[in-house]
Amino acid sequence: MSRWLLGCAMLAGMAVGFPAWADAVWHCSRTPMMEVSTDNRVDPGDMFMLAGQGTKDDVIRIALRDLIDVYSGVKVQLSGVPLSACFMPVNDPVTVSTLSALGLSADVLSALARKSAITKSNLYRVSNEDEMKVCIARQQPAVGYLTQAQSNEQIAPCF
Repeated sequence: MSRWLLGCAMLAGMAVGFPAWADAVWHCSRTPMMEVSTDNRVDPGDMFMLAGQGTKDDVIRIALRDLIDVYSGVKVQLSGVPLSACFMPVNDPVTVSTLSALGLSADVLSALARKSAITKSNLYRVSNEDEMKVCIARQQPAVGYLTQAQSNEQIAPCF
């Protein structure tokens, strides 16, 4: 086999394999446990309840439209609390494929995040997956994406 054919075969194999490693799993923050006061009553002002809550993992639940809106820079509220969105660099293959699956451009997201330095936004840029997990937990209620499903006390897969 000539080197040219071998090179073409390798490129074709890489192109076919690209989507498999660029797929992402959407993760959402878990709802915090409600603290019970000493008289066993919960003060309604201290409760953090979200629309659609109630999964066995107590992970926030949002509609696909909300997911698209928050990554488009539209403010989304869950029971009066703003939803945050975390994202990795716009040139990251996972970011490109994940946002493309929503019909969004990573470049638009980057412009919105830069604009948010001036006006408060709920979009947070992170550098890697470890920072993504921290962002989802810290900015709750929040959504983000990872290359593999992960679950802990603060985050879990949600789509």
